[in-house]
Amino acid sequence: MERYVAVLCRAEGAVNVGASCRALFSMGVTELRLAACPDFDPDTVRTYALGAFSLYERAGRFASLKDALSDLSLAAGLSRRMGRRRKESVDIRRFAEEAAARPGRIGLVFGNERDGLSDEELALCDLASHIPSSELFPSLNLSHAVQLCFWELRKAWLAGTAASAMGAASATAAAPADRDGAEGTARRIADILQDAGFYKIAGRADQERFLSSVMARAGMSPAELGRLEGIFTKFAALSRGGRGDGDGDGDGA
Repeated sequence: MERYVAVLCRAEGAVNVGASCRALFSMGVTELRLAACPDFDPDTVRTYALGAFSLYERAGRFASLKDALSDLSLAAGLSRRMGRRRKESVDIRRFAEEAAARPGRIGLVFGNERDGLSDEELALCDLASHIPSSELFPSLNLSHAVQLCFWELRKAWLAGTAASAMGAASATAAAPADRDGAEGTARRIADILQDAGFYKIAGRADQERFLSSVMARAGMSPAELGRLEGIFTKFAALSRGGRGDGDGDGDGA
């Protein structure tokens, strides 16, 4: 469970943060990150965290959600709200099963207690997940949502989902690149496409987010990112009338 990271974004209440620490510790989670959060009264956090207060003391504090997610291989944002411009959401149980079957460090992002994750914050995540609560009263307290989500992750881990899904190959699978690596590759590919005249008016920003999200969800290794970038580099040379020598397996440097 050490590879799972809990990220609280714009959390407001020391009580909720303390209770979330207790929930996380009981599931074996050892890393908490606070993104764009205020300073909390440590005595209140300690009261509700009990023996899990050390998790709060060690928590990483980040000025923005983007910074908090940069070194993770995959980030999922918890949101029960659906909308035309919001990501397609997967059930937390399905997410937990798929997460257990892939290597790398994975973050689960929880939004503000009052209004959850904004569209912009959810866009920074690679996918959205939700707890299928009752329509009669779908809203959950922050710490309750944290407990349920990480129980599903722990349950999938205990069931040996990774071993059954990946087989013996999982032990030798290349570690996925972190999100900084995926975003950098997406940015350079977008540069290549822009130089080729692909973006006539707009759309580059959305496509960069799409590319980096696909790379993260696919769990691509740094070497695979380099090969993908190499294909676009070769395409750029051909579009300029060059020979594009090589097989597209370069590192894209």
